[in-house]
Parts: sequence; structure tokens; C-alpha cells
Amino acid sequence: METINFNTFTSSSVRGNKKSENMRGIDLLPIAEENKARLKEFALQYKKFARIIVEVISVTDNRIIVRVEQKEAVNNKLLTKKELEERVRDMFKGEIPETYKLTISAVDFDRRDIEAINMDWIIKKMEKLNLRQKDLGSHLGIDKSSLSLIFGEQRELTKWQKACFYYFFKYYEQSNFK
Repeated sequence: METINFNTFTSSSVRGNKKSENMRGIDLLPIAEENKARLKEFALQYKKFARIIVEVISVTDNRIIVRVEQKEAVNNKLLTKKELEERVRDMFKGEIPETYKLTISAVDFDRRDIEAINMDWIIKKMEKLNLRQKDLGSHLGIDKSSLSLIFGEQRELTKWQKACFYYFFKYYEQSNFK
């Protein structure tokens, strides 16, 4: 397997002009087509070798907002938010006017956290946050009979349900709403 050190991957090493959309929102950038082609190639390489997705969310006045997320672990390694941000800054360096402020929204979540969710995890979180089954139903919009099936472990948790519980508890812990 070929190894690429993205820290030494510079714009001078990027060749070609791919027409495929490797980077969502690239057309929003007020830069030359040559710069867009290099950014698309960077995005393609990151997606291909590191499972990192980069997309331009918005461009207003002199501000560019970019979202970056590593979709899966490569060699059992997920990058931190800081590492993702550094890579995107390096990617955009010299490609956008210096007068533009680059704001990066790095998403770092480990899907293994979600895969590990089971009823024991949910019950521990509920106890920690002093929540009842009824509270979950009203906050998540899950009807009483579906919750009973889930809590009675008569129905296996789907990936969507695991993600729902994961993000609900993550938000609930941070927001402290009652």
C-alpha cells in the first residue's frame, strides 16, 4: 500500500485538472480555475488516502467557511480536530487571497462510540442525567410503545437509533436543559 505524507504534500506536487466534483461548494470560491483545480485535487487525495472530506460551506464578504470530517479510521487512526484544521489550512494556503479569513469547522467523532451504544450505556446515561423513559420519549419524539420495545430489548437498536441516543445525550450533557 502506498503511503503519502500529507504534511509534505504541496501545491507544486498537484497535477491535472479533474472535472469531477471532489469538493462540494468549490464553485463558491472567488478564485481562479487553476486554484480551484489544485484544491479539488487536494480534496481528492485526502478523500482517497485518508477518508477526509472537505467542503466549502459558504463564502461571504472576506470569509470562507469550510467543513472537514474524517469519515473513517485509516490504519486505526482518526485525526483530532486540530490535526484536521491544520491540514485544511495547509491545503488552502496560497490558494485563496490573504485578505480572506478561513474558518474551519472540523468534525471529529469516532463512529466506534456510536457502535458501542447498547441499553446498558443508555440506562447509565439516563441515571447520570436523572432522566426517565418518559423524558426520552418527549425529547426524542419516540412513542411509548417503541420505547418499551427498545428498553425491553425486544428490538435491536439500529444504527440510526444509536446515533440518535449518542447525539441526544451529548447535547443534553452540554446544554444542561431540563
